[in-house]
Amino acid sequence: MNLSKLARVVGLSMILSVTSLAAFADPPAPQPCSCNYCSHSPSTRSCINFDGTTLTCGYYLAVTLCQG
Repeated sequence: MNLSKLARVVGLSMILSVTSLAAFADPPAPQPCSCNYCSHSPSTRSCINFDGTTLTCGYYLAVTLCQG
């Protein structure tokens, strides 16, 4: 096996291992709900309300009067 082929195989193996690790990583912990956080996040992202309940940002923005 020549050196350039070996380098390609090693490079592809590294790329596959990094992407597979990212796929199985734990999602980030939900942040506290706020207009600023939810307006810059996907509507399906979770956030924690002031009383400790977990909501989606879409729901939070639907029931909260955010300026902007």
